[in-house]
Amino acid sequence: MPAPQRVSTPALVAAVRTIAERDGVDAVTMSAVAAAVGVRAPSLYKRAANRHDLLRLAADDAAAELGTRIDAVVDDATDAREVLAGVARALRDFATRSPRVTTLLFNAPTPEATPSPETLAPLMTTLLGAVSALTSADPLPVARTLTAWAYGFCMMEQNGGFRQGGDVDEAFDRGLEIVLRGIEA
Repeated sequence: MPAPQRVSTPALVAAVRTIAERDGVDAVTMSAVAAAVGVRAPSLYKRAANRHDLLRLAADDAAAELGTRIDAVVDDATDAREVLAGVARALRDFATRSPRVTTLLFNAPTPEATPSPETLAPLMTTLLGAVSALTSADPLPVARTLTAWAYGFCMMEQNGGFRQGGDVDEAFDRGLEIVLRGIEA
């Protein structure tokens, strides 16, 4: 198969994300991504040393996309509580559309496949700032609690974990309210 001279980073990221969503994160391999972008696997080594580097590209892209959504939440919010609620809702929306790529943000197969600290920094600044505006407690464990609850809810929702009936949207809103009240207490 003839190889194009260059594979753009956006094309590479799109291929990784497509494979991850369609076939699972474990299906992202150098050869699968190379085939998806129309090159041979050795051509990818110019951009990624291994599959974990490919996954990091997708994780960074996902974190940046989520960050853009959170920036819009911050722009529309009138207080820190609205920011935190908006962050949780933005994560839920993102996880609904990209459940498998979302796992790279919180549960990547290796530390090398997680988003880079530079990509996460703006997200963390927003989250920690909003938490600090609501409580005098150390913001990091509080932010972790909100994130763990939201991510856990999203994964249960995506995996069909809510089989008892009832309105899952209502459950999300109720759970979020409980967590926010806990942060404010």
